[in-house]
Amino acid sequence: MATLTAERVDATLPATMEIGAMSAPGAISMRTVATPQPGPKECLVRLRSTAICTWEQRSYSGVQHNTFPFVGGHEISGDVVAIGPGGANQLSIGDRVAIGPSSCGRCHWCLTGQDRGCKLHYAGAVKYGEAWGPGGFAEYKVHPVNGVYSIGDAPYEIASLAEPLSCALHAARLLDLRVSQDVVVLGAGVMGLMNVLAAKKHGARVIVSEIDPDRLSKAKLMGADEVIDARWEDPVARVKELTEGRGAEAVIAAIGHQKANEQGMGMLSERGRYVLFAAAHPEPEFTIQPNPMHNRETGVFGVVSKEQQDFYTATRLIRYGGVDLSPLVEATYPLARLREAMDHAIKPGTYRIVVTQEPAQG
Repeated sequence: MATLTAERVDATLPATMEIGAMSAPGAISMRTVATPQPGPKECLVRLRSTAICTWEQRSYSGVQHNTFPFVGGHEISGDVVAIGPGGANQLSIGDRVAIGPSSCGRCHWCLTGQDRGCKLHYAGAVKYGEAWGPGGFAEYKVHPVNGVYSIGDAPYEIASLAEPLSCALHAARLLDLRVSQDVVVLGAGVMGLMNVLAAKKHGARVIVSEIDPDRLSKAKLMGADEVIDARWEDPVARVKELTEGRGAEAVIAAIGHQKANEQGMGMLSERGRYVLFAAAHPEPEFTIQPNPMHNRETGVFGVVSKEQQDFYTATRLIRYGGVDLSPLVEATYPLARLREAMDHAIKPGTYRIVVTQEPAQG
């Protein structure tokens, strides 16, 4: 068993654990490393579920450059099994949690309610020798105590989706969405559907534009009010028709594509806001015409992550049944079959693939 100096600890912890490390695109191997110990104001989480995000998918397929070896996985849930010095007043052994953003609480960004800009936002990154990453493809993970959030009795595989949901909630909050506003979501993959849920929770009327008929059906299932099959309809004209000619107060691009961006900008109403929610590899050109933007008071901004209040809201929605994310989980694989899970995740049209971790045996 491991000998830990933590303030509180589960006595059954093993001395070593397994991690899934990506050494190159398409190459994953299981490695044995020492079980990490939590430091001051940190906790050790026994990981139970880690969903595979597009960052890991792009790294595995080689579409996006990364530094290897890479231990991916940042959509995570699990159980607190050890608490470092100074953290026991915030957590208890056995707490069921999702892992999210942390913060210092004292910098400019934290004190102005913008903690995504805090240097500790990504403080949960790990290193195991030369391997690095968010660390979800492992059996255990150390994380700051102020970056774990209660999930109550929610299923682990659903709770792991708090991270992508929180990003969509962040976009909705920055847009200041209001009841009855018209919102268009471009693309109905996992992140597009998360934006559908977030916009609906803010009372918006949601229109989804997509070229995949199965994804359009899923968008309706997840609450979209209107769907547009962009293979056969002009999305811009259809949005104008659905909004009495005004266009949408918000358009969220959950797909990185030049044509989609051109269509999305054409859908904006007066004072409309366009959100670049999805990364694109290779990066498409994005053209802004300053005079029309000036005259119509429209705007563009990007969303890449979330803030602590967004993550807290996401976990509350999940733990109290405020959203149903189960249609987004397509399959689960044990950590030992991580390569199979990645091969499944990168198939076109796939929703979330979740890796599950059984307690390590020591």
